[in-house]
Amino acid sequence: MKSNTEFPLIYYLFAIILGGLSILLAFSSPAGTIALLSLSTAAFLISQRSVNRFLWLAFFLAGLSLQMMVPRKIEPGGIEYTGYVTRGGTGFVEASEGKILINGNWRSLRDTVQIRLSKSNEELYTGQIIWAAGNMEVRSIFPLYVIDSVADGHFERFRLLSLPGRYSRDKLKKYGLLDTMAGSVFLGDRRSMESGTRNEVSNLGVAHLFAVSGLHIGMMYLFANYALSRFLLGRRTKLMLSVSLIFLYTMATGPSISAMRSFLMLAIYSFFKFIDYRQHPLNVLGLTGILMMLSQPSIIVSISFQLSFFATAMLLIFLPVFTEHNFMFQAFMTGVIAQIAVIPLSLNVFGTISVASIPLTILMVPLFIIPSYIGVISLMIFDALNFGPICDFLAGALKQLSRIFEISTETISGLIPAMRLEGVGAYLVSLSLLFCVFFSLWHFGHKP
Repeated sequence: MKSNTEFPLIYYLFAIILGGLSILLAFSSPAGTIALLSLSTAAFLISQRSVNRFLWLAFFLAGLSLQMMVPRKIEPGGIEYTGYVTRGGTGFVEASEGKILINGNWRSLRDTVQIRLSKSNEELYTGQIIWAAGNMEVRSIFPLYVIDSVADGHFERFRLLSLPGRYSRDKLKKYGLLDTMAGSVFLGDRRSMESGTRNEVSNLGVAHLFAVSGLHIGMMYLFANYALSRFLLGRRTKLMLSVSLIFLYTMATGPSISAMRSFLMLAIYSFFKFIDYRQHPLNVLGLTGILMMLSQPSIIVSISFQLSFFATAMLLIFLPVFTEHNFMFQAFMTGVIAQIAVIPLSLNVFGTISVASIPLTILMVPLFIIPSYIGVISLMIFDALNFGPICDFLAGALKQLSRIFEISTETISGLIPAMRLEGVGAYLVSLSLLFCVFFSLWHFGHKP
């Protein structure tokens, strides 16, 4: 059966996600399983109008199988672990593709493990190999495994992967920007911000601005593309160099799940552009999600994964409808669509809705986010050129901008509290909006 839509892979991504969530809820919440199976049935009935029903069911079963392969019966207690650092940081890191020593036997553990380092001020970077000994806890959220290390060590294996992160953090430290809003925007890491500011950012619903995602990757891509266009390079050469530079930036940021999603989307889109084979953006998003699920099945329980993909899918579905309107209207609708997309997950996980999220997103992107991003990039370029006075001026300006941001968030947070919605109300709103996602896919896949 031939597909009746330009983006069948997004349907298959939803199928694999629903299959995975079904098996997870079967162990933890029988009532939740019934509700999810009802949603899966509705999604299947809608999807079969556009894609091959047997392929949809095959991806649904693949989601079931992937989750059954994830080891969840590891007894908590004292263990030893060694693996590759996949997300660097200070005091906390994430590693995967490792091995774990339990009762004298080494076992393979491919899934992501979060490690609380024995030294809270120690920094590790992506690509390093870590060894840790301590107590392990098994959770129901991503990462499934958490090790509270009492002794650990690391060494370099892929220095090229750790170099961007090391270089970026060293430069931000040099100019006193690592724990500021500007540094957090560039690295996509709010952990270095003051706890009060971090909580206010979350309550106002603008935490997504500090997660490296399409906005950050897009700005970096435009900057790299503009810089490379100054040279006499062929289209394909410029494309490969741009993607390579974005890869280095992604590694410098950790990278987080949203950063990897954005980079993989760009890399896949660039590959199809390189071979002159046009693909619908929703197909690219679907392929990205499927690849991430295959490489890390437990990522399905990550709230970052869920928020990133639902928000991006909704934007790609609805934004083309508003392309004929002016820029301000499109910017407003971007905030509205993204906020609606994440409401179901935000309600179920955090129990809150921020009524200020949409207008604040529209204001903060041009006033704080873009200037901070451009400022940090300019600072690093001028530092490489050894223009000290210009670097000092930029660092001072970024510190003042960060201070204004902190004052603004503190003031607004006191004026506009977050709206709480729990229990049956949260459930009904979430289920209704999730159904709208699948109905939208069906409707926009069959425009007359």
